[in-house]
Amino acid sequence: MRKDETNIRWIVIGLHDALYALLIEKLERTDGFGIFNDRFEDEVAEFYEKGLGSRSQEFADLVEKSLSQNIAGVGKLLKRINLPSGAVIKVSEVDKLSRPSLGLSHLKEMRDFFAHPRPMTSGYYEDWLIDTIDDTIEVIKEVLTVAGQRRSYHDPEEAKVILSSIEFYFKRWALSHSTR
Repeated sequence: MRKDETNIRWIVIGLHDALYALLIEKLERTDGFGIFNDRFEDEVAEFYEKGLGSRSQEFADLVEKSLSQNIAGVGKLLKRINLPSGAVIKVSEVDKLSRPSLGLSHLKEMRDFFAHPRPMTSGYYEDWLIDTIDDTIEVIKEVLTVAGQRRSYHDPEEAKVILSSIEFYFKRWALSHSTR
């Protein structure tokens, strides 16, 4: 059984981006850093190692420079958050990964394809999709339990309701697949 990409494009992009936004929210420090590429985060660490403070011109310069810096990718943020499940994203030797890393790596691959499609047919087996979506939902739930250093940008109760709804309909689909 195959699902055409038009049936899953927005689910995949939505789950990927929800995980990414949640990782950013949980890892951003009160000073606004902690989510940028490694090179820039090394500059921030050097700033603090020098004993400089947030009232200095150097801090203002760092904040201004942050506006032109890239935020670290979802894979890098997963490494930084260091979840108990050990969830990571890899682009090579994906099939050697255990779950949930396997599902997250598949999700990233699918999201990149949907965001930058190549001119070829795309289809995924339902059991492959089910594992991918299941792993992603589990990791999102795991990230939700991590204490952030800033106030949430979203209503956590509303997010739980939305995630519960997604999980309910996903499990219904997965159950209907397993009874075939």
